Amino acid sequence: VMGTTGGTDAQAKHTVSYDDIRGATNSTPAIDWPSNRTVNADSFMGKLRAKTGIPDFDLPTEAQWEYVCRAKTTTVFNDGNAAAKYDGTEENNNGNTNGFLNALGWYKFNDPTPPTAAQPVGGKLPNAWGLYDTHGNVWEWCLDWYGTPVSGSDPKGAVSGSNRVIRGGCWKYTASSCRSARRDYNTPSSRNNGIGFRLVRTLP
Repeated sequence: VMGTTGGTDAQAKHTVSYDDIRGATNSTPAIDWPSNRTVNADSFMGKLRAKTGIPDFDLPTEAQWEYVCRAKTTTVFNDGNAAAKYDGTEENNNGNTNGFLNALGWYKFNDPTPPTAAQPVGGKLPNAWGLYDTHGNVWEWCLDWYGTPVSGSDPKGAVSGSNRVIRGGCWKYTASSCRSARRDYNTPSSRNNGIGFRLVRTLP
């Protein structure tokens, strides 16, 4: 998409900033979700839209991300297993949530190649809708500014802020940080090998 070469299947989906994906907020044209869905023509999303002719490729909102992660489950993880428990604290490898994530995602206690350990997509089980790596592997950027949790039908996040939402946890975090409900954030310009992204589009 970007006209570059090299890297691996795992590397292709991490070490990319929100600004790389959509363009910086102070770029021209202005990138200002949620007021508009504009992206910079030189960003990944701008080039992808131009190459495919599909104008609505984008990042998911935080609400959309959680909806597709859960696939209609209400449990700690998206396999629907109510035996996984979360007591509100981070945990070591004690099995309270960690044992339940082994089949679903790459995280601190099962990743095979730390400390640079994002894995190719598809190495763990998908959720009920066929989506892989919504738990662990890499955090995923969302459109929203980080603010108070949202609610309602397909809500949008804060109208402004200094950090963008990331969801899903990653390979260097405990399982409790990879829960369906876990929220975190980073500055839009941040890049590291624990943050990647997922594309969405509106079907006709």
